[in-house]
Amino acid sequence: MMGLERRLALAALAAALVTTSASPARAQATTPKPAKPAARAVAPVPDRFRLVLNASFWPVKTSFSESRTFTEYAEQTTIRTSYEAGTGFGPDVALQVSLFRGLGLLVGYSYASRDVTGQVDVSRPHPLYLDRNRSASSEISGYGLTEGALHLDLAYARAAGHLDWALFAGATLFQVEADLLQRPAYDDVYPYDELTITSTPSTTVKESPTGFNVGGRLDYRFGRSRRFGAGVQVLYSTASVKLKAEPAASDARFDAGGLSVGAGLRVYF
Repeated sequence: MMGLERRLALAALAAALVTTSASPARAQATTPKPAKPAARAVAPVPDRFRLVLNASFWPVKTSFSESRTFTEYAEQTTIRTSYEAGTGFGPDVALQVSLFRGLGLLVGYSYASRDVTGQVDVSRPHPLYLDRNRSASSEISGYGLTEGALHLDLAYARAAGHLDWALFAGATLFQVEADLLQRPAYDDVYPYDELTITSTPSTTVKESPTGFNVGGRLDYRFGRSRRFGAGVQVLYSTASVKLKAEPAASDARFDAGGLSVGAGLRVYF
């Protein structure tokens, strides 16, 4: 009996020692680890550049005229020509950069193409008799007028949610090319009492006037990234143009540019 009691006492002591040594490890295993601090949210970098891609429409027509007087058959021939340039259509591209609190610079280029029609009236002397001028008139068509314009502007832009708007104004450098009437060709045969215009050939005249522009834009950005969008634009640009078909002709005067309305895509970066 004494031997049995001694074995039981030793077994109880061993179990107590095992339980005591396991308790710190169990406590260490169940103790929660401290949470890592949450990473700070990084604020998005504001967009500095805006790329504007428009298809633009010039709804206002342009009219101009010129005349010329020169000597034929010892008397004066007079040619008066009136032109009408129709509505225009073309691309408009611009890059805008923000520099300080919405203020920035804009560089853009627009191109407009117009069809030109008109009428020519001729008073031409008779080759056999004095003071017996003959008259003739003819329609002209197939002429053209193109206007390229480089815009150098100061711009101000702001954004509110998905909406983005800008105002801009500055100088515009135009490159104008217009078809003007050359000398008409006639059906002029004996006895020369009738005068008929058979053709109205044209010559292309160029000028590069400088003017100004002012405009505004309203855009909508797509999606969460707001890197792409679409919008509308209104632009008014103008410069005085003087074109001369030949030394004997008067100046054909008109204003380049005018009001244009555009719409298209936007890219922000």
